[in-house]
Amino acid sequence: MIVDKDNATVLTVRDWPTLADIRTGVVMKDVDEESGLDLIFMKNPASLGDDSMVSISHSVAALRDGNMIFSASLESLDLRALSSALGESVKSLQNEYGIKGYLTPSRIILYGNGEKEDLGVYLGAKDDDSVFDFLRGLFEDSFVEVGEDEDYSDWIIEE
Repeated sequence: MIVDKDNATVLTVRDWPTLADIRTGVVMKDVDEESGLDLIFMKNPASLGDDSMVSISHSVAALRDGNMIFSASLESLDLRALSSALGESVKSLQNEYGIKGYLTPSRIILYGNGEKEDLGVYLGAKDDDSVFDFLRGLFEDSFVEVGEDEDYSDWIIEE
């Protein structure tokens, strides 16, 4: 996902109720010198909406003028909440997902440009420093400046 920092739409709870709430779980705040955007790093933040089926372990949000325009999060489904919503036992959901705990494996989720993109299961190190470095890297990769004469078409992977 490539995001134009100057023209990206603001992300709202109406569009994405699973966005991390930047008022909760704040671990660190920073300003990205290259883009000028404010960054907020969070651990175990609440989601903005009432979606209790999603658990966010780590998240970074990029803000322009105090408004979120990008977010990268590690999200899991909470099988206890899903069990209640579906009327199925937690045990059957654990069997279905092939796990013993209550949370599914963390997935890498990006929000920006009015879109939500799932990059798949996070397989990296679980310590906070490694996760936050990974999320910062996703942010940096998403805010590449494209010049008028530059061609990034070779970055597109056809499936």
